[in-house]
Amino acid sequence: MIKKLFLTLLLIFSIATSTQIVNAQVITGEEIEALAINRIETILNERGDMRRREINFLRRMYDQPVPDGNAQVEITVPGQINYAGMTSVTARYKVDGRVVKVINFVVQVRVYDTVLVASRDLMFDKNLSESDFRFDEITVDGRNEYIKDFTLIKELVPMRTIRAGSPVTLSMFRTAQVIQINQPVRLHIKYHGVEASAKGIAMARGRVGEMIRVRNESSGKIITGKVIDGQTVEVIF
Repeated sequence: MIKKLFLTLLLIFSIATSTQIVNAQVITGEEIEALAINRIETILNERGDMRRREINFLRRMYDQPVPDGNAQVEITVPGQINYAGMTSVTARYKVDGRVVKVINFVVQVRVYDTVLVASRDLMFDKNLSESDFRFDEITVDGRNEYIKDFTLIKELVPMRTIRAGSPVTLSMFRTAQVIQINQPVRLHIKYHGVEASAKGIAMARGRVGEMIRVRNESSGKIITGKVIDGQTVEVIF
């Protein structure tokens, strides 16, 4: 009982490091799990990732007997912490500085964040409103691409149908069509350094930055220009 109490206190006071003095013939599975959790928590904190997380063991860690002497357990995470899959962990058992046992195992790391999700089905190419979304806590995959601010997408439209309950990322959206077929537009014409304006009719729908065909009202000539905004097409010769 006294030895067990000593081990527990030692673990608490040395929790900030990845190498812990154990001084015991048997290192319990509970101690190894605590050290592994501490190591992963430390890595995430050092990254500045303070989001809620869970660290789960897929199988129980068993007690490990070691020879008498000054026993240590060194916990390392040899690869990346995987938010979506399994994370590999290595425990090296040392006695008097000599490695006596190495155990590799995996843990499941789940990190949670509160982000925008679709509150209803969002249709392809349809305008959005703030009521189309709500905030929900989800498990993240480490890319940190999820949107938390509606203003980032309020001028955009879905590139595909987004189902209700889906967390949204910027890659799901694109600029809206600001010019419609047969819409009157202003032609901003540049020709060898000379600029002029004319009236035109859009021959196709267009988004900002896209090239569309327009008809010059006065000449009837069909030309191609770049959509600048909802009323302007720039034509460069």
